[in-house]
Amino acid sequence: MDYSRAAVLGVAIVVLVTAAVSGPLVPGVTLTTERSVAYGEGTANVSSATLPDRATLERGSFGQRGYYLTVPPGTVQFDALTGTPMLVYRLNIDDIGYTRSTVHFLDASVAERYEVTMDADNFAPERIDRQTYRGTIGVVVEDSRSRRLVAERNLTVEVSE
Repeated sequence: MDYSRAAVLGVAIVVLVTAAVSGPLVPGVTLTTERSVAYGEGTANVSSATLPDRATLERGSFGQRGYYLTVPPGTVQFDALTGTPMLVYRLNIDDIGYTRSTVHFLDASVAERYEVTMDADNFAPERIDRQTYRGTIGVVVEDSRSRRLVAERNLTVEVSE
């Protein structure tokens, strides 16, 4: 047997043995480490939160039907942050039956000041029949201690043509 054939055969044997040992044939043996992150664990002490007082429903442009909801970001100021708590930025517009929440997953890389955002959303034109709507916007913290509302305010949703 020549040297190159022996090298190929040796590598093939190592691959097969590794696959057999780390696969289902030998339970409990793994060659990788599993990283488990449990979001909602840790603590988040919020010192203040600033939320917008207005959002806009703007008619689509360039021949697009419907309206697009744009919600400005809010800011949350932390006194302390440990682990991986979550922030939920939520909006309710009861008159059109609309609720939206965006979850922000936090970790040690978050600074003392954090900006919460919500993606734009669209509405069929027949759902919008007024120039303004009243809504409620808020921020909820979920951590090891509890799920709690840390800021909430009324907001005006202005419709622009």
